[in-house]
Amino acid sequence: MYQGKNIELLASEWTDPNPEQKPAYPRILSFIQAGFRWLGPLAPRMASRMAYRFFSTPRVRARHMVSDEWLEKAGHFEIVYRSLRLKGYEWGEGEQTILLVHGWESRGTALRSFVPYLLDMGFRVVAFDGPAHGDSDGKRTDLRHFAGAVQAVIRHLGGVHGIIAHSFGGASTLYALTQLDPGLKIEKLVLIAIPASMVRIFEETVRTLDLPPSVAMHFKNLLERIAGRPLVDLDAVNNSHQLNGQILLVHDKQDTQVRVANSLTLAAHWANAQIVLTNGYGHFRLMKNPDLLRRVGRFFSPLS
Repeated sequence: MYQGKNIELLASEWTDPNPEQKPAYPRILSFIQAGFRWLGPLAPRMASRMAYRFFSTPRVRARHMVSDEWLEKAGHFEIVYRSLRLKGYEWGEGEQTILLVHGWESRGTALRSFVPYLLDMGFRVVAFDGPAHGDSDGKRTDLRHFAGAVQAVIRHLGGVHGIIAHSFGGASTLYALTQLDPGLKIEKLVLIAIPASMVRIFEETVRTLDLPPSVAMHFKNLLERIAGRPLVDLDAVNNSHQLNGQILLVHDKQDTQVRVANSLTLAAHWANAQIVLTNGYGHFRLMKNPDLLRRVGRFFSPLS
């Protein structure tokens, strides 16, 4: 495991009042797996297209059960991306903008815990609901499509000073910055619990859906046709040379959805990256830790 000089263990005594629960697969998954085992050998191409539909369709659209101060204070705007209406949120009027990018089956305002810390530093803060997420249009999305939305929002804003991105949103942000718009300059980039390898995501999807080898082969070919390049070329470790500015990787050591080894691997390959580790807060709840929020805020200080 990586033991580089840029690794930091966050000192925090904060106790989470609502600790994260281990995610559970839906009961219908066993029927889906049986369907692929039956259909796959008979019609592998058709089965691969079905696998892609599962892969690219969020099961839920995150909703806020109750409102709070920062939800109420958010300004609202919309942009159009590929004929889809994307819902946006903004706070503050600073000259420099920090963009928040949410993860899979989440929504832009899920990262609002960062807002007060960034406003105190004089930034404007913007978030948006990605395609097929939150209150935005769409039924399906994937890495390239979501990355295109990130790029569209940045262009709409006239550029941003920094980005804070979580999980799938971090992978999509990397795709936008390294594949879609490599000349885009981002001064500071915070990537929270992001996957390091698209190949690994593909392999995990194959295992989860229990795809027969013939279906897995066609599924991989389909993903590579959509991406326009081999999956291995999308691995984050292969694209660090295209990233400018400072990078802060954040991960919890007990994350069961995206293992901490992902960020440790990236830290070992990215010379311009620092890494902050938390312990015991999981994939989502670490973003509620006030000590981590302050640490990320300090990263955006002009003196950092």
